[in-house]
Amino acid sequence: MAARWLANLLLAVMLGLLALGIHHELTVSRRPQTLAGIDAADLRLIEVERTGEPLIRLERTSDGWRMLEPLTLDADPGRLDQLLTIIQAPVERSFPAPSAALDELGLDPIKLRLRLDDLTLAFGGLDPLGQRRYVMADGLVHLIDDRFHHLLIAPPIDYCSRALLPHAGPPLFATLNGVPLAAKSLQALIGLTAERVEPMTSDWSGEPVQFKFADGNALRFLVSEDRRRWSRPDLKLRYVLTDGMLLELDPTSIDPTPPAPPPDLRPKPPAAPSLILPSDTGALTDDALAPAPAAPDPLATETDPDAPVSTDSPGAPPSVRLSPEDLGEGRAGFGSELYKDPPTGFGVDPFAPDPEAAAPGTGEPPARRP
Repeated sequence: MAARWLANLLLAVMLGLLALGIHHELTVSRRPQTLAGIDAADLRLIEVERTGEPLIRLERTSDGWRMLEPLTLDADPGRLDQLLTIIQAPVERSFPAPSAALDELGLDPIKLRLRLDDLTLAFGGLDPLGQRRYVMADGLVHLIDDRFHHLLIAPPIDYCSRALLPHAGPPLFATLNGVPLAAKSLQALIGLTAERVEPMTSDWSGEPVQFKFADGNALRFLVSEDRRRWSRPDLKLRYVLTDGMLLELDPTSIDPTPPAPPPDLRPKPPAAPSLILPSDTGALTDDALAPAPAAPDPLATETDPDAPVSTDSPGAPPSVRLSPEDLGEGRAGFGSELYKDPPTGFGVDPFAPDPEAAAPGTGEPPARRP
């Protein structure tokens, strides 16, 4: 009797194990293959590379996804959530890439790539029968539903966050036309999301609004009169709000942010004198330890080697002295009238001693002056 119960128990256990195996075969083993076996929560870097288009590069930070190229600002989390569902895209069929005509599948040359950390997905054309997209990864070509191509060819502005202010650290102070905003208006702008983000046109009108942060950085906008259009000239983007904002001013508000550092006006230290390279023997000569000669001053005047040496003190401007002989002899004409001789006695000091006067003790009378 006991043996019969034991046999029935073993049979029941075997039936249970068989049922678990069938359930695993139906639910797990036959689950369709996905495009990438990675978890979206573990991703840190996303790149979208298109031929003839700017690279879109996004990085996950502690405050969320942030675009690094072609613009530098927060990324739209909703858009990235849609894009990353491509990881779990079911694969309809796979085959080795070397056995396929890649040029006919739109994979040679590759015009669209999606990089997810170390994984690169190359996107090609459509299957003419099932209208599925060819995707190549790790030496295999997969066929997936064409539900992600429009996200990959979207312009970079579609990946920009619609939040007016960055997520990392709210501003502590703001001004409108240089007048401080009231604390209530500043709090209303923090976390505000625009209806859409569009490229900034040639219209650069608006009143200046400046936000200042704890680290001393500033963010500037031009806001329209109805307070609905907020333009960022540095990124050439315009945030369009659903409703206009009421901006109240508080001239008594004090800026708590640190002031901007003054410009460094200190003179730069002179460059170290260059040394002459050592000789081929490897020993340093006296010339190698001597500083290089100073470069000539391009503004200095050239010195005439035939000019007489000045006896003036160093640093004083040179003086020029003319003798009467320099003014008379060898000079043709007088002034602009080259055909005339200078007047008699021109350039002669009347109080100078007469060179023709007799020497003392000769007894001869001095010559009469002209």
